Amino acid sequence: MNASYSTTHPLRLGWQALKALYEDLFVFALLSLLTWVSALSVVLFFPGVAALFEMARRALEGRAVSVGAWWEEVKGGGRRAWGVGLVSVFITLVLISNVVFYARLEASLWRYLAVLWLWLLLIWGMSLPYVWAFNVLLTDPRLGLVLRNAIYLVFLRPFHAVVAVLLLSSLAAISVVFPLFLLILPAYVALYATLLARQLVVDLQRRHRVDD
Repeated sequence: MNASYSTTHPLRLGWQALKALYEDLFVFALLSLLTWVSALSVVLFFPGVAALFEMARRALEGRAVSVGAWWEEVKGGGRRAWGVGLVSVFITLVLISNVVFYARLEASLWRYLAVLWLWLLLIWGMSLPYVWAFNVLLTDPRLGLVLRNAIYLVFLRPFHAVVAVLLLSSLAAISVVFPLFLLILPAYVALYATLLARQLVVDLQRRHRVDD
């Protein structure tokens, strides 16, 4: 697959991600299945997700992907993947807990705080795909840098983040009706999030150079 793209439109990139998935459909179907299986093992879940995103990055760069390469990434990137995963879960639980806590209080002021926490939860939810994408895109994937870039990208390009969440949520809903789609959904999410994050960063860098 050609690793060069000129667009940042989230729907067009969604189509490009679908084409990338189709070109390595059998391998990505196996990798998605392995990712689901890794979720059942718990210990391998976060490394499995990180390895899937790494395979997505390789495919988008025109490089070969394989089950063997995925497994090597699982074995080699476990510590970093668990760091990203645990922090992501912790932030999600804190935000949900605050929404529920303040929503139960009767005073109007607390209800406003519940709305604020809900907005923060939505922003964080839009950031999550970027978190895993930046974990494989950055040459220096320190956890703080990964989280900062992911949240920063949501604020810089909110339209893209909203469209991406709507698209991926729609595909998840379709997968509930047609469970066969679950076989390729993880791979598509990884391809789409990685491609979108990469193209937005390239566009921002290009605009910065033009402004300079």
